[in-house]
This record gives sequence, structure tokens and C-alpha cells, in this order.
Amino acid sequence: MQDEQPFPNEMRTIRDFQEFHQWLDEKNHFNTDLFLNAMLLSGEVGEVAQVLKKIHFMVDPSRSDGEVQSLDEALSSERENLGQELADCLAYIFKLANYTGVDLQEAYLKKMHKNLARTWKYSRKQQ
Repeated sequence: MQDEQPFPNEMRTIRDFQEFHQWLDEKNHFNTDLFLNAMLLSGEVGEVAQVLKKIHFMVDPSRSDGEVQSLDEALSSERENLGQELADCLAYIFKLANYTGVDLQEAYLKKMHKNLARTWKYSRKQQ
């Protein structure tokens, strides 16, 4: 991580990340329109899909223009880019949670607790 302006908190929990994005919105006067930010999240998800498409083309012999790479090689070459796009998605998720009054840390823990008892229709069964 680069040494730039220090974060306003420790950036260790989901709540810290939400507080950071609230601070950043105020500091930079970002548009906090719920629907605009939902559309911007959608655009970032599209950017993740574009990186994954590039990786797919690198590993699929029928799609590759040149030398076919292993999935590990393709991921290694695109990991930084993929990480940046995933981080953009996460930022918008934090922002949407802030704009709607959702404590994302609490919501996540509740949902994962519920998922522990859930039966998954398309899960791979261990045999």
C-alpha cells in the first residue's frame, strides 16, 4: 500500500470501511444519490467482468490469439487489475450501505449465520 494521506480510522472492520467512505464523501463532496451510485456500482461490476473475460480469453484455446496460458498464469498477470476493479465494487457497496442506513458488518454476519444452515441447490456434494 502506498503512503498517502492517512486514513481517518484504523481500517480494520467493515464498520471502519463504511465510516471511511462517509468521511470521503463529505471531504470530496461526492454525489450521494442512491440510484446514481447503484448505477456506478453496476458499471464497476461490468469492469470486473471485462477483466475476467480477458483472463478467459488467455486460457481458452478457442479464444486465445496467441499462446494459451494456465489459469494461474493468467490470474497472476491480471491480479492487480482485477483487485482494483473488485475494490471499486466494494467501495460502492460500502457507499450504498451508508446511504441506506445499513450496518453492513451486522448484516453480513446475520446473513452468513443464516447461510450456515442453508441447503445450496447447486453446491458440489462431497462423496
